[in-house]
Amino acid sequence: MTKLEKAAQAVAGRALDIHKDESVLIIADEPFLDLARLLFTAAEKRSRHTHLLQVSQPYISKHALCPAVERLMQEMNVILALTSFSISHTPGRREACRRGARFITMPAITNETFARIADMDFTRIGRLSRKLADILTIAKEIEISAPNGTRLRVGAGSAKGYADTGEVTRPGAFSNMPAGEACMAPESAGTEGELVVDSGMGVQRDDRDPLHLAIREGRCVRISGGDPALRLRRRLAVHGPEARVVAEFGIGTNDAARPSGYALEDEKVLGNIHLALGNNLSFGGTNNVPIHLDAVVYKASVVIDGRRIIDGGRMVLD
Repeated sequence: MTKLEKAAQAVAGRALDIHKDESVLIIADEPFLDLARLLFTAAEKRSRHTHLLQVSQPYISKHALCPAVERLMQEMNVILALTSFSISHTPGRREACRRGARFITMPAITNETFARIADMDFTRIGRLSRKLADILTIAKEIEISAPNGTRLRVGAGSAKGYADTGEVTRPGAFSNMPAGEACMAPESAGTEGELVVDSGMGVQRDDRDPLHLAIREGRCVRISGGDPALRLRRRLAVHGPEARVVAEFGIGTNDAARPSGYALEDEKVLGNIHLALGNNLSFGGTNNVPIHLDAVVYKASVVIDGRRIIDGGRMVLD
């Protein structure tokens, strides 16, 4: 059995615990059909009602999913989405979960990242994610610093912490995969400082200039850094000023994840932190805009209400 096959079995079994009478829908566009077929094979061994749907990449890049597919999702017990463009923060995904579907998204996942799902210790990741989510729930102020120049203060206020454990066994549960983070929606005007992006927000490995975001009163007010800044400004401009709202602060808890240059995995790496702009309805926020972009920072230090949680990317939580 290959590592990819083991990872597919971990998703169908350990993450979802699919049962034989459950309806399963796997959604994928062309670049991810091979991984989708592996998941189909793993799910088909557990369920008699497994379906694989290929969607149009150009359509999903502009419109997410069509209404007919969204209605189909509402009738399913289990949904897995492997798509070039994330549907994690769409109304269709939220409505399917509201109606009881268990949902996993893997936007733009690479084979290497997918394979590392086989190495995840779900119990350990879940324990740490829930502990950090509890800390974020009672937190008032978060201080973040990093060697790349990031310096931020995040107001937590009355925010609730959320744990993405990868265990999607209860009706309505949702997870990214690979999983492993604790996160929250900061108070609306409570984030101030400078964010320098190591991964995510369109940053590419061959970019010459670092992507720098100035955050004031919970909004990104200035984006600088050559080509990556230009790309990000154009991407946010389509969705108006609310796309610049600070949506999320999160801490990675997955010790099987590795820095890959892709935010989907990088934000889950144990000790990495991330800040997102855009939609935060999934974390208890109120910013309903059709975009959510994560910025990952490596080797950060995090102090919550005077208590050091991460030191240079190393978890030091008691």
